[in-house]
Amino acid sequence: MSLIEVSTPPRKPKLAEMVVDTLRKRIGSGEFGPGQKLPTESQLTVHFGVSRTVVREAIAALAADGTVQPRQGAGVF
Repeated sequence: MSLIEVSTPPRKPKLAEMVVDTLRKRIGSGEFGPGQKLPTESQLTVHFGVSRTVVREAIAALAADGTVQPRQGAGVF
């Protein structure tokens, strides 16, 4: 009797991960300099074609690793 190897298909990246990767690349390339304000949540939702929740999750991930600093009422820098 032989064993059948079962492999799981590769996981698709979450939308928030894709937004994080893109924003991180844009920040790294200098498109957004240190201390420069990022586009608003509304602008990012339109640009990426995702929900506001996805954008917020991405911003939270970038803030957690120190890439950006959200300031309530002022934006994300």
